[in-house]
Amino acid sequence: MPLHASHLVAEPVGPAGAFRRWAGHFCLVLGVGWLAWPWTLLALATAALLGGLLLAWALGLPASFARRTGSVRVLVWRRRVRRDWHAVCARCGLAERETPQLRRSRGSFPYVQLRVRPTLGQTSRDFEVAADALRSAFGAARIRIEPDGPTDVLVTLTVGDTLGIPFAAATGASPELVGSVALGRREDGQAWRLPIGPHTLVAGCSGAGKGSVFWSFAFALAPAVRTGHAQLHGIDLKGGMEIAMGRQLFTMSATDAAQAVAVLEHLVDLMRARAEAYAGRVRSHTPSLVEPLHVVMIDELAALTAYCSERDLQRRAETAINLLCSQGRAPGFMVFACLQDPRKEVIPSRGLFTQMVGLRLKDQSEASMVLGETAVLSGALCHRIPRDMPGTGYVLPEDGGHPIRVRAGFATDDAIREVAEQFATPSHVQLRGAVPAPVTKRPQRARAGGGAS
Repeated sequence: MPLHASHLVAEPVGPAGAFRRWAGHFCLVLGVGWLAWPWTLLALATAALLGGLLLAWALGLPASFARRTGSVRVLVWRRRVRRDWHAVCARCGLAERETPQLRRSRGSFPYVQLRVRPTLGQTSRDFEVAADALRSAFGAARIRIEPDGPTDVLVTLTVGDTLGIPFAAATGASPELVGSVALGRREDGQAWRLPIGPHTLVAGCSGAGKGSVFWSFAFALAPAVRTGHAQLHGIDLKGGMEIAMGRQLFTMSATDAAQAVAVLEHLVDLMRARAEAYAGRVRSHTPSLVEPLHVVMIDELAALTAYCSERDLQRRAETAINLLCSQGRAPGFMVFACLQDPRKEVIPSRGLFTQMVGLRLKDQSEASMVLGETAVLSGALCHRIPRDMPGTGYVLPEDGGHPIRVRAGFATDDAIREVAEQFATPSHVQLRGAVPAPVTKRPQRARAGGGAS
């Protein structure tokens, strides 16, 4: 058989051919690097320097890094979704006869939004059933399914986590109490701001990070506390373990049930007096040195409303909290409470709290108690928050939109002491324990057959 020239240049096959091919590539790179050694060294040093700077940026300022590089990461994810869309739909049971049409993909880190046109006979419910399979197939952290118009479905993938690295709680920038205060970060990289005024309930299991939210709120109000435009009143029935380190921030403090009732009833009296003074003059409160904002901060609400052994004190505490929550916002009184068990029998006044923060909870039913069933169906999965992310939770925006994933800053013991010393309140009030409620004697009924002579 004659030898053809193509036989001399044919690509070797099998393991031997692969070895020769990669060996040739390696020798070529090694030879070029040897001939251009100074430039190769410079390129390697530059690459190492840039890599180190990017790593330092990502670890030191994770929110900034995610925001600046997010557009590139979203672009990569959009291309990946378009490439794998047909295969993923087939594997997830959404393409039995034909594949749903991917009409549009867009995003802003950490979200990628897909607008899908279902096939004939499909509804958004079919996508909700396959939601977890879709999330897993695309490797997303979270997924949200919702109808988009009469025919389309909107699939929102969360493809990154800007809240994974903890950060320190920060004090407020100004003593002016306007609208809201910053407590931490949102999942989209923006600041998490909590409106001032609405009575707030923070619910979470033990270790969920209620202390982070508690102290982040206190830190945010600290400048106003120092100037006297706000007064914080702390109630901690765990012997004061939580509030004792920052006692200088609180105008009034209570560490047992009797003291707590005294503080609450005193604030109810102040609220009523201010409301009477406002009658016919103003309908809302503006914080000032003469009329500051009063904020009651309760570390464990259930210890006062459900677990108190003295029934009279428990009843009086519930009454005072109900009055503050139902009448306190307009004259400038706010209740900020934390608890572990959100059941109605534990906190009867739960419906009076109009602003809820759901941290890690035990199950889906508890998440529904705190944020509502609609919020859970929209992605507020408080029961799936990892244990190693304390202070992470979900809140509902004021405009009634989808739940927002947030994280509060972490406050160390030293930071609490430092802030309390630097922003100490100029006014301290010491109250005695609760005065026993007067007992009204009922008139005895006249005995049968006996009357007044």
